[in-house]
Amino acid sequence: MSRPVFSLVLASTLALSGCVATAAPPPSPDPVSAPAKDALYRPRRVEPGRLEYAPNRDTFAPILTERVAYPTQAQANDAYRRLLADRRPEDAPSSVRLFGCKPGALDPQTARVARLPGPVVHCATDFLDETGRQSGRRTVNFYYSRSLWRMQPVDPPLSLVPWRDREASPNGPWRWVPGRNRYE
Repeated sequence: MSRPVFSLVLASTLALSGCVATAAPPPSPDPVSAPAKDALYRPRRVEPGRLEYAPNRDTFAPILTERVAYPTQAQANDAYRRLLADRRPEDAPSSVRLFGCKPGALDPQTARVARLPGPVVHCATDFLDETGRQSGRRTVNFYYSRSLWRMQPVDPPLSLVPWRDREASPNGPWRWVPGRNRYE
């Protein structure tokens, strides 16, 4: 008896007799599994008031600023599901909807946009509850890494910048003349 046939006979005999060792129960199927790879799509045109579609007929965000690679609505939801699978937060919104996207990443400490190499965009993102109602809008960074769009929520500071000196603007009658001291 050849080796592959012997292995097949042994495996079927053990399976029928119930002697197969089970190290762990089989994993339960995940109803919201995300694809293993995300395609990298660019809109054909970027025009105000014109909705752009990816080749698979999925939509981009309604507002785009430049012709670069963006996640589609489905890819943004897949990135959100992957983020939830990693973090497991309580009372998380059920899905997201992109509103407007722009190239670059929003820095969470300085609240400034930095242009980075590679497909990195920040989007105004609506978080939706189970009924599809908007529960909030936040800025989110999306970046394309290892053939997948990934999501990074950003919480920039919202406080006003304190001014060092509250000096008034000069308002003399000759302030418009070039070469003059503005404070005279």
